[in-house]
Amino acid sequence: MNSITQPNLAGLAEKKPVVSLTQSRHACARLIFSTDAYAKTFLAGQRTEHPFHLTRPFQIENDPEGLITLYLQSSSGGLYRGDHLKLDATLEENTQLHLTTQAGTIVHHTRGQEAKQSINLRLEKNSYCEYLPDPTVLFSGAAFCSDIHVEMAENSRLMLSDSFSWHDPRYKKRPADSLADQAFEQYHSNIEIYNERGQVMVLDRFRLKGDVALSNNCGIHGPYQSQGSILLIQEESTEKFLEPLRKMLGGFSKSYAGASLLPNKSGLIIRFLAEDGIELQRILEHSWIVLREQMFGCTPMRRRK
Repeated sequence: MNSITQPNLAGLAEKKPVVSLTQSRHACARLIFSTDAYAKTFLAGQRTEHPFHLTRPFQIENDPEGLITLYLQSSSGGLYRGDHLKLDATLEENTQLHLTTQAGTIVHHTRGQEAKQSINLRLEKNSYCEYLPDPTVLFSGAAFCSDIHVEMAENSRLMLSDSFSWHDPRYKKRPADSLADQAFEQYHSNIEIYNERGQVMVLDRFRLKGDVALSNNCGIHGPYQSQGSILLIQEESTEKFLEPLRKMLGGFSKSYAGASLLPNKSGLIIRFLAEDGIELQRILEHSWIVLREQMFGCTPMRRRK
């Protein structure tokens, strides 16, 4: 009887590279938007790394002539410890863009190593950009930094939102010492907007700790577990937009919101607290609709997600 030689499985295992299950990702997406001979905006250049993914740009009825909508997607389950995702987008002269996400961005437990997302927008002369991503969702133990940097040329306009909500572990019937029952670690937001001369137009920063947000301190959040803001930056006066915005915001019973002018006649800001993510989405959408109506005289169609 011939003997059968058994393979050396241990040797094969030793040759395989070791992959860390907690390895962080550093990825970048670069987008360039231009206009064609008919003044319609198109995606002129793109380079995306995992987990970034783009839909095909498309035009929607009732949008300004030449404006395109583009959805940013992710091929991963969210952001994890040490992740740093970076998006660079350039809008060339006369381009018009509505840039949003397919869904909210989930930030998982980061285990002591903050996850970060950096957005760099460059708006050239006479361009218009709406950067309106869905809210970030912070899970237990999540530490996240949102860093937004914008450079705006003459006569460019920008509508920008930054919002988030968090999971409250007190609603779960689990042991108090369970890892899943910890509050989010922190949310750090940094928004910097500059004009063509490099002068600061907007500088907005804040940091919120999870244990503070869940402390039931009425001077901080009270019953609200979602918050956000929308900024409209343009050279033309925005004071006439305040009355319709405040009237709309007053119709939300599960939120606390207000609209005011920014310093140096640079635009306006809407800030809001909401009881949950659903109410937060409603305020974001209705604020966008009112601003569009005031700026362009028509009601935009809702984006399907």
